[in-house]
Amino acid sequence: MKSKSIIAKAGLAMLLLLGLLSPVRASDQARPFLSGLEAYKAGDYAQAIDRFSAIARSGVVNAQLYYNLGNAYLKNNELGPAILWYERALALGSGDPDLIFNLEYARSLTKDVAEEQASPLVRIFFFWNYQLSAGTIAAAAIASNLLAWLLAGGWLLTRRRGLARAALLAAIPALVLTLTALCNYFMAARFQPAIVLAEQVHVRAGLEERATELFVLHAGAKVRVVKERADHYQIRFSADKLGWVPKNQVGLVSGPQIQG
Repeated sequence: MKSKSIIAKAGLAMLLLLGLLSPVRASDQARPFLSGLEAYKAGDYAQAIDRFSAIARSGVVNAQLYYNLGNAYLKNNELGPAILWYERALALGSGDPDLIFNLEYARSLTKDVAEEQASPLVRIFFFWNYQLSAGTIAAAAIASNLLAWLLAGGWLLTRRRGLARAALLAAIPALVLTLTALCNYFMAARFQPAIVLAEQVHVRAGLEERATELFVLHAGAKVRVVKERADHYQIRFSADKLGWVPKNQVGLVSGPQIQG
């Protein structure tokens, strides 16, 4: 795990939390946040998890808070929840190198390795979709579209050929990034990423405990949710590994609710 302490992120996280909340609610959240930091410093990681989780449950959506939760879980030897909160921070578009480092370290501790779902050629030709988070791609799509339209507007006002060429050149990455962002959005809506939380999960052919066991997954494995039933998710780990698990054994990266 990255040697930099969680406290190095505390100031920024606190500012972000306070900036997102009303003065009264900020005061309510500051106390458990500071208590969580103190618990972490004292090595009481379970207490830190309890304090940070209380803030997350209250509705605060913040990448630094999620990063701190991931750190506390990792220190508490809870690999599945640690990866889940790191992934949630990453999904918010955080490009924090400490987050990426810690997530990669946590992933290196997992026992299950999924088969590569995309061919090497696809990963080469669409490299940006594998090197950037979905949030970063969406932000880049918005920025590139704004640039293209500004250049196009400038050309309409001045009729300068240079602006027309620049607008066309800017439109190419804008189109590519927009299509990529839309694809990611619909894929996430249809097949939501999730993380195995339990130390060991028996993936079965049906919803009942006596249903045939198909394979076993371990804490931290990343899967995609295909279908939802009352108490179960149908998950896909790789092309040939599909089955049902209880909902309480996995955590959705996007949150607790999905469409059936």
